[in-house]
Amino acid sequence: MKKIFIIFTIIMAGFVSILSVRAKQTDIVIRNNIFALSMPRDLKKIYTSEVKKDSILIYHNDSKKAGFGGFAFGVKIYKNPADHAQMPGGRKIGELIDKNGVLYDMVLIQPTDVQYDYTKSPTAPKTYSALYDLGNNKKFDINGVKGSKYFKNQGMKGDDLYKDILKKHVTAVNDKWDSVKLEQENMSYMYNVLAIAGDSALDKIGYAYYDVNGDGIEELLIGEIADKDWKGVIYDMYTMVDRKPKHVVSGWSRNRYFVCDDSFVCNDYSGGANASGTSVYILVENSTELFPQVSFKYDGYANPKKPWFLSYSDDEWKNVSEETFNERKKVFERYERFDFIPLKNAVK
Repeated sequence: MKKIFIIFTIIMAGFVSILSVRAKQTDIVIRNNIFALSMPRDLKKIYTSEVKKDSILIYHNDSKKAGFGGFAFGVKIYKNPADHAQMPGGRKIGELIDKNGVLYDMVLIQPTDVQYDYTKSPTAPKTYSALYDLGNNKKFDINGVKGSKYFKNQGMKGDDLYKDILKKHVTAVNDKWDSVKLEQENMSYMYNVLAIAGDSALDKIGYAYYDVNGDGIEELLIGEIADKDWKGVIYDMYTMVDRKPKHVVSGWSRNRYFVCDDSFVCNDYSGGANASGTSVYILVENSTELFPQVSFKYDGYANPKKPWFLSYSDDEWKNVSEETFNERKKVFERYERFDFIPLKNAVK
């Protein structure tokens, strides 16, 4: 009886496998000479594909015919990360290696403007939304062809990208590097402060991964495990430049960095009771550059009666009212309060 049950199980497993294969076969496969994109068959009548040697683009039929573009999403390969960095609507979704061993970034491309007939529909038509959502939620399959291999999420996740950087920080803490050594290694001197404070610094310093600039690749954030206003403070930030980890910035107690409003980097600094400020930046893709957006400064030394200043450049400050100052600044006061993973876990 047991033998019969085993045979039945094997038969059923094979049957389920066949059903799975058939389900895949119901997809429509669009391909060029390096990769293939699988689309649900039930969407066949609402889209048109544009196939190029390095990309596959999907368009909404009705919107395209109406002269509104109709672009819903696409996938494109790039040999050099710099070629797709700062590209509007683009984010990395994995990597592909061709038959010759050449490595490419696989990039999801999305529209940055209205691509449907908004004169007839104030919201996107359901058929356009179906295509856009398919791309936005990455509910499609990609496979390499003709000897190419696709690796989903490769080159994107912090656990795979920053192992050596984390090991270096563990060494710095365990060996109690002094401030001079830390500065030479482009690391915050706060690790020395915490290391000599008495308690285990590996429990007080933590790390988190977060895609700060929305390019699909996680940054490494290292900071103090703290509460309230100090929760989420970043003492060192690393990003990927040309597929290699690079240091972005270091902070300390009076010059702290945070991720704010999902995609900005905020620098809070203090020069005493009468001088403090916040500068807001975006992290440029495939770069360590922090590009300034807006800065807020309280400077009682420069103007004791009206100490509120606003700037949209590095060196031009405008004196504003307290009301204007607070109204503009509150837009950037939603800080990401990371639950940092203790640094001691990085060595396990």
